[in-house]
Amino acid sequence: MDVDNIFSLFSKDENLDGVNEKIHVDFTQTPIYWLGMYKKLVLNHINFNKKVIKFFKEANKELDVEDMKEAGEFVVYNRAWSYIKNIDIDHPDTSYAIEKYCDEYLDTSLNLGIHFFEQYEEYEKCALLVQILNKSKDLQ
Repeated sequence: MDVDNIFSLFSKDENLDGVNEKIHVDFTQTPIYWLGMYKKLVLNHINFNKKVIKFFKEANKELDVEDMKEAGEFVVYNRAWSYIKNIDIDHPDTSYAIEKYCDEYLDTSLNLGIHFFEQYEEYEKCALLVQILNKSKDLQ
């Protein structure tokens, strides 16, 4: 069996109307990814934070649980913001992403983010979250 003969059937020079062209879409650069990651981080954080605080509270009675909670929230909300900040509210892909994710859980995660950033007076972040929340409510 001649391997070169077999592979010669698949010529690199042939382009059958784009069949051999590769298309690469970086999903991490899309509004649906950014919105999904925001929602996932915020909602998963709530459950994870409860378990971690319970664990450390039982392990070390002297540990300041409130400081741990605040530090955890700070990290999670700012990480979640790093995704959602890329959203352009007027882009058609954003409308599609909001439509796919709009439910009470998205609204909850957005409201939690608004509440968190209000505490630190980061109103520009709140403004984007409110715009997304309003669009989500319009699509429900």
